Amino acid sequence: MWSFVKTVVYLILAIVSYTSYTDALKPPIRLGAPTHPVSGDHISLQFFKALRSGNEKKNNLQFALQNFVENLQKNLSTSDVLLNAVDNSADLESGANKIERLYGLADYFEYSAEMAGLFGSAAENFFEVSKNESVTLLQKLRQVPSAQRYLPTSVKMQLTDYFAEMEYFHVMFSEVVDEALEYIVDTLRSTQSVFMRYADVQREVLTTWNLRLDEWCGNAYVDFLQLWSTEIFKCASTKDLGTVYDVYATSETTTRHIMRQLEFRIQRLYNCFIFGGYQTRCTFLHNPEQDFQALLAKLDDLQQYLDIKIKRGRIPVSRTRRQSEERKLEKPYMQCIPNDFPESQMTEALKQCFYFLR
Repeated sequence: MWSFVKTVVYLILAIVSYTSYTDALKPPIRLGAPTHPVSGDHISLQFFKALRSGNEKKNNLQFALQNFVENLQKNLSTSDVLLNAVDNSADLESGANKIERLYGLADYFEYSAEMAGLFGSAAENFFEVSKNESVTLLQKLRQVPSAQRYLPTSVKMQLTDYFAEMEYFHVMFSEVVDEALEYIVDTLRSTQSVFMRYADVQREVLTTWNLRLDEWCGNAYVDFLQLWSTEIFKCASTKDLGTVYDVYATSETTTRHIMRQLEFRIQRLYNCFIFGGYQTRCTFLHNPEQDFQALLAKLDDLQQYLDIKIKRGRIPVSRTRRQSEERKLEKPYMQCIPNDFPESQMTEALKQCFYFLR
């Protein structure tokens, strides 16, 4: 009898021992743990591609316009335009070279206009992608708690406030980015219009006016081009484009910082849920205003910077009205290229160099 009891006890202990062993091999079940881990990289490749493109196009425009005045003076003053043209085959070829150099000036302004247009398009694309990226990252933030099988009511209420705060931040971010974008694109389009118009005028003169390339006319027309090319270039680019470069660089740096901070918040929210312990790991949910305070302060710094650089105070009106008011302040190309240019700006002696005007 005793041996039978011992046998039953041993069987029970063996079963309990085996059950404990197999349970130990199973992963622990955490209430509220996400079923799908969140990746650490959330910023899209499209954002980085738009970022590189914007910087590349900005650098191309800066390189094209670098040392413009010095190069203009050097290239025109040392060109064959200053030499005489007489009626022989060698000099006919020299005359063709003179005209080619003058066409080259028009080509340069057209190329610069193209670079300004490409930078404007790249800047517009970067800021639009940035706004879309902000929306995408905020949507990812919302999706983190959706994988939870259980959340305390208090945490759900905190999440509601947190998501409301992040939506408010996105609206503010979009407004500031739009202000920078509007200034950049409007200024570049104005500069592009001036450069293209000047290139067209120069080609029209060479094509239809029939310039006499004797010594005096060559010198006089080169002096005329040096003066007006410099004046028009300065009017269309020197001051405003410098501000565009600064505004773009500062806005781009701020945007990159903000994207990284939103990415950090996604991972932090994920860690908050996957490890549990809401009271210790989710303290940032208790005060969402404070959590987004640093990012809002970054936006406020950018806003103040734009107010100073663009030289207008804050305009507390709708975006549509602001766009209308800013368009009134745009600099039309006729302010840089005078009426009836270039004929009205030529001396009577210089006009005699063109058969079309005689």
